[in-house]
Amino acid sequence: MDSRTSWHCAVLTLAAALVVGCGPDTSAPGGATQSRAGDSSLPRGEPDRPPADRNAAVRPPTTGENPAAPGSAAVPNGAPPAVTPRLMARAEIRPLEDNTVRGVVEFQQSAAGDSGPMMIHVMLMGLDAGPHGMHVHTGTDCSATGEHLNPQNAPHGPANAASGARHLGDLGNITADASGMADETLRDSLLGGDAVFIGKVLIIHAGQDDLSTQPDGSAGRPIGCGVIEPGEAVISRGDTSDRGV
Repeated sequence: MDSRTSWHCAVLTLAAALVVGCGPDTSAPGGATQSRAGDSSLPRGEPDRPPADRNAAVRPPTTGENPAAPGSAAVPNGAPPAVTPRLMARAEIRPLEDNTVRGVVEFQQSAAGDSGPMMIHVMLMGLDAGPHGMHVHTGTDCSATGEHLNPQNAPHGPANAASGARHLGDLGNITADASGMADETLRDSLLGGDAVFIGKVLIIHAGQDDLSTQPDGSAGRPIGCGVIEPGEAVISRGDTSDRGV
């Protein structure tokens, strides 16, 4: 064999070796082809499954109690209980003559005790719309109402006047709405310091107290009356309006 034939044989032998080296590796048991990085692990012929949603929200573990539910929070140890006013006295208002006003007026001792203002809750119906004078009188019976309660011999004045500048029984005005109802909670600093008003009569007048005319504010005739009687029930009311000093 000449040199040219030997060279051709060498080239063919090298080409055959390259073809064998690039073929599938059947060295694994059973002749199975080994998988390479990136190959699908699913058997051939099966459709690809959708990948898991990596952005799906992770739900927190549930508990047996909702911390935001009413009543779920414990009351702090040592927290003071809610303090409500005490009903000191009340008057059941009945109409006088041919009038129609009726209802209840409650005198509530402040939650601060005797040193706090008296709260006066007015719940009346059957009034003409508008303001009406309201005063404590010296009488102990609605058949003889007497004058304004005035143990200090002071002039008539507005309910927010200082001690000595108004009658103790001067409670100013209440206001009825278009339906004839009055529902107000007033606060009076002078009346709360003296229980002398208990047993006296509370008068609702036909007109408005002008807060200056002597001796009664020109509030007109009495249209409703009630004896102020002592009370002991514990009650709670809403916001109050300032009355007195």
